[in-house]
Amino acid sequence: MNPMARRLAAFVFVLLWAAPAAGDRETRANMGEIFETVRFLLPLSLSEEEFANPAQREAILAALTTLAENGARLKDHGRQREASFVFLSRSLARDTAEARARFALGEISQARFLLHRLVDNCVECHSRLPKDRDYPRGREFVESSAIAGLPPEERLILEVATRQFEPALESYETLFLSPEVSPVELDLLGHFDGYLELCLRTKRDPERPARVFEKVAKRSDVSRPLRTHLGAWIESLHRLEKRGLPEPDIAVARALLDGAEDRKRFPDDRNALVEYVAASSLLHRFVAAPPLRSDSERAEAYALLGLIESRVGRSFWLSQTEFYLETAIRLDPAGPHAEAAYELLEEFVISGYTGSQGSFVPPDVRANLDSLRRLIDDS
Repeated sequence: MNPMARRLAAFVFVLLWAAPAAGDRETRANMGEIFETVRFLLPLSLSEEEFANPAQREAILAALTTLAENGARLKDHGRQREASFVFLSRSLARDTAEARARFALGEISQARFLLHRLVDNCVECHSRLPKDRDYPRGREFVESSAIAGLPPEERLILEVATRQFEPALESYETLFLSPEVSPVELDLLGHFDGYLELCLRTKRDPERPARVFEKVAKRSDVSRPLRTHLGAWIESLHRLEKRGLPEPDIAVARALLDGAEDRKRFPDDRNALVEYVAASSLLHRFVAAPPLRSDSERAEAYALLGLIESRVGRSFWLSQTEFYLETAIRLDPAGPHAEAAYELLEEFVISGYTGSQGSFVPPDVRANLDSLRRLIDDS
């Protein structure tokens, strides 16, 4: 099974778990239909030629239509959840709908690419919060011979997507000490970041990554800049270990971020990665856990999450920076965090549309920025 097919398989498992309670028989039946149609879809998606086979067009289109319909259901199901879940479920719904539309237009490569990206929504969503329950189907899936025999860099994506965090951590650690992959390549691919997110967000364990990074730092092929980063991360993790990871508290998250900003030597310095990830863990739990927070508290939390994402976010495809900052502004446009959130949002957006020919912000994006500016001013 090639990487795209494995990712899509994981996506189907996540859709099954995301369904409402078992009492909703119609939805459960529909999820069973998704699984059956994707079992047909996966082998065809392995090659563009088979995926474009006219004899299979109607059947493939039907499967993609089912995915799109259930992506829309998941989005509707998540409307009452916290903003991060809302963003990710909307993103998943958008991608499933676009994959179906691209295929219908004959844009086969684009449709396959979108299918490949769907599981990233699952990984982003599942690595935000501590694990709260077991997923037997996921365990059976990752322990199957087809998945267990994969290289660690491929297996860990499916392990995170199916919330099998302990196997995912073991896959990361195998990869970190493998002589076949250079530490610099691991860093460029974001594997150290992903590993820290699992350790600090889902496992709440700073001791384990400190121990593992000490082993990585002893590798002879670690570059000087990465060795510096590893030393800074280990030092930060030991501080967290002594202090302990507190319960969700926005003041503690704010203090971590203040320390992170003080440590930075230049805008994209990665020495403060641990502080950013630890703060994001507190903030995600803060907005997700009862009691209900005030608009002002939630606005500050999302403004801080936007700041963190702008500093350490790895995905241009799934960047949540703009959504977090806009959420902060709309929650409390007259509050003390709206202006700073807007300034960062405008800077982030304009820099994203700036190149060798200068900057060109699309009219709809500019209009949204202007509406947020007016909302703050009118408040």
